[in-house]
Parts: sequence; C-alpha cells; structure tokens
Amino acid sequence: MPIYQVYVSSSLANLYERVGKEDWRLVFTGIPVLLHDKGSTRSRCTPRVSFVLAERGTCFALWKDTIDNLSDYKVAAAAFHTMCLSADHRKMIGFSFDSNQAAREMWVRVEELTSNPENIALSAPGRKRKTQKRAKPIVLPPKSQISQPCQFNHVTSVTTSDTQRYFSLQAFVSAPVKHRSP
Repeated sequence: MPIYQVYVSSSLANLYERVGKEDWRLVFTGIPVLLHDKGSTRSRCTPRVSFVLAERGTCFALWKDTIDNLSDYKVAAAAFHTMCLSADHRKMIGFSFDSNQAAREMWVRVEELTSNPENIALSAPGRKRKTQKRAKPIVLPPKSQISQPCQFNHVTSVTTSDTQRYFSLQAFVSAPVKHRSP
C-alpha cells in the first residue's frame, strides 16, 4: 500500500496573498502539487493533505501548507481558487491557474481528498480511530547482499551557474565567497 499519493497540476499557477479586503499580492509562480500522506507509518501517524507550489525546473518547494478542516478551499472564479492558511485561518491566499481545465482538475482532486474526514485528521464525535496492529519486524538482508544500482545516472543537476534561471537559488542560496591568497 503506498504511503503517499501525489497529484501534479498540468499547468502553472500564481500564488497570491490577500492584502487588505480586496487586494492581492503576487508571491510565487510554480506548479501546484497535492500530497496525500496516508499517515500509515510510525513516524507519521496522522493523515494529511498538503498543497505545495513547486518551482518549475528544480521542483523545489517554494511554498507549502496543510489543508485542514478550516482551510475552506474554494473556487472563487474559473481559474482562481482560495484557501485560508493552516497556521492562521484569518489569512487568505489564492491560486491563479494558467488553465481553466487544470484549475477544475485541481478542485476535483482537493474535493475528493478532503471529503473524507480521515484524510485531513478529523475525528467525528463518538467515533474512534482504528488502531493498527503492530506487525512483526521484517529482517532486512545485510548490505553486502544488496547489489549496487544498475545503469543509474543523474538526469538533472542544479549548480551555481543556474542561479539566474531559478528563483529558489537566488533567494535561498548565498553567493559563493571568493578568497584571495595573501
């Protein structure tokens, strides 16, 4: 059984934060991704649905938040969705999709995931969560019996020469320090 389900939007989207009552400020542009963590491991036992805006080209997360029962994810217009932040439900953000079809597909996926209360860690009154039985530990083979990866090649890399191409490198990586010899 997979631990995660991942849904990647077919278009780019702009992330806006609400400023005042009617104004919006552009924050990031990236690829919307929904992550459904089923919470089926000991380290992550609470299921959750996360919304990530990934940078195009690097797939680095520019922004991430958890969709919970107070997020109020809505379709405000054909290609514009809104939701409240999980850390502060008084703050609202919006997603402007490049494609109406991609926006519709994202809405369907969010609705599908959040319609099940168990996906967003809700507990209904008088209902107890199922407890998982502890399975017997699996004995793993020693490392000496595991082969090296076959025909493994990195197909992409990000270096300092890519700084001008990607926002995340400009914002989060400091410029290399050049030392002079005495």
